[in-house]
Parts: sequence; structure tokens; C-alpha cells
Amino acid sequence: MEASSEPGDRAERRANLSAAHGGRKKYGWRVTEWAAAVGISRASVYELIAAKIIKSVKFGGARIIVTHPAEFLASLQDAAV
Repeated sequence: MEASSEPGDRAERRANLSAAHGGRKKYGWRVTEWAAAVGISRASVYELIAAKIIKSVKFGGARIIVTHPAEFLASLQDAAV
């Protein structure tokens, strides 16, 4: 197996390819899923939504986050540099 040169590549592959989703790419996450993937609290996720740092949509009674967790983490890394 080839080693990845991109730091977010491995995390993105892991998030995108899940046995629970039959290996299909995931485009939306519930708040609790996204919080767990990033390692923050649900309250922090709602703060990021309110600050328009991450994108989400309401679908019925559910809040669906459409910003990929790896994309968000990469943006933090870019801001730190």
C-alpha cells in the first residue's frame, strides 16, 4: 500500500469509505456524527454553524452538515500555518 503525502488524505478516505455505507462517499452528517468525526462537542458544532464556519441544511427536523470533516480540519491546519 502506498503512503499518502497529503495529511488529510487518510482521514478523508476513512470518513468516505465506510462499511456501514457500502463504501459510498458520504455527503452529509448528523450533528452527533460530525462532532464525533472532528472530536468536538455538539454545542461546538452548533457554534460553528452559527458563525457560518461550516455549512448545514435543515431537512425535516434534522440538521445535516454538508462540510466534510476532513475539509474543516484541513482549513484549521491552513490557518495555523
